[in-house]
Amino acid sequence: MLYNLITSLPLMTCALFSVLIALEWNNTQLREQRTLLVFMVTATVLYAGHYMFFNHAVHLAPLMDTIYVTTNLSVYPLYLIYIIRLTTTWKRTWLWLLLPAALALVTNGTLYAVMDDTQAQQFIDHYLYHNEIDQLSGLPLWHARFQNVCKCVFVVQVIATAVVGTRHIRPYDHAIERFYADTDDKSMRNIQSILYLVLAACLMATISILVGRNRFTDVCWLLAIPSVSFSVLLFAIGFLGLHRHFSIVDLERDMEAIRQVEKVSEPVAISLAERIKETVMKEKIYLQPNLKLEDLAKMMNTNRTYIYQAINQQMGTSFNEFINRQRIAHAEQMMKAHPDMQIHDIAIRSGFASISSFYRNLKKFQSK
Repeated sequence: MLYNLITSLPLMTCALFSVLIALEWNNTQLREQRTLLVFMVTATVLYAGHYMFFNHAVHLAPLMDTIYVTTNLSVYPLYLIYIIRLTTTWKRTWLWLLLPAALALVTNGTLYAVMDDTQAQQFIDHYLYHNEIDQLSGLPLWHARFQNVCKCVFVVQVIATAVVGTRHIRPYDHAIERFYADTDDKSMRNIQSILYLVLAACLMATISILVGRNRFTDVCWLLAIPSVSFSVLLFAIGFLGLHRHFSIVDLERDMEAIRQVEKVSEPVAISLAERIKETVMKEKIYLQPNLKLEDLAKMMNTNRTYIYQAINQQMGTSFNEFINRQRIAHAEQMMKAHPDMQIHDIAIRSGFASISSFYRNLKKFQSK
């Protein structure tokens, strides 16, 4: 019973979020979330293959193994495509990233088709379930070598996903901070953290590959380590994706408004910058949670484009940094004046939407 639970845990996690994301198909405003659905369905199929392997469905080995090899080379490229679509407006297709998976599907299926029953059984017994290659020859040996190549490609894919994904996330987050004071529901910080977990998962997967999946068969406690770890990672990916409602499309919409307005003259921008500082400090509008450029623009009876230009060009900072510096200064004053007050209360009263946002900005802007 416990063994079945452990072997099916990643499968159930992926299946759960596949259903939850599918139920949001008509309600979601993010086209990228549909890419996430494809990722989750693919991962569900992958771990279905895992489940069959660890539960010794030997009679299904050719189908099971072909599913495993194909989907194993699909999941991380699909997640990278999801990140790219969240953070860029490029119209090019990224389906070429799935080419290794397509080649694996054709090659693996063909090798099983051309091997006779004896050769297929030798490959399954020696390579799949015992990770032995020395006793193989002919087609089974070439099949084993091909799958070793697939394992190397998998490792490269995982590393590429983490590196390329991070390179897309950083400029996106930087742009977000220039427009919004509160970025928790817009930033990709959590997804970047997942990419670091992906690298850890890559290390674990590489060790599993080198050791061989057969080493985990029937050893419940040993199998539980990767099973639980990957389930947690997949849960985090699904949960964050399901609750994400902001992408580069929304950011571009706001940036377009900036592009369409004539640039304010430098003397006017300098004067406006001084008025912004005075208004923000006098009215303490930084204490307002989820503060936006539009809110400040309405208060000053001007265009949000001019506010943006004055802060970024004349004050040499972003809207996010400008507001959160004031919030941290206010929080520090409260901590000195009320040492017994709970940190959570101080954070909320200083305008932060969450305690995590408070600690993150405290680390960045705390006075020395």
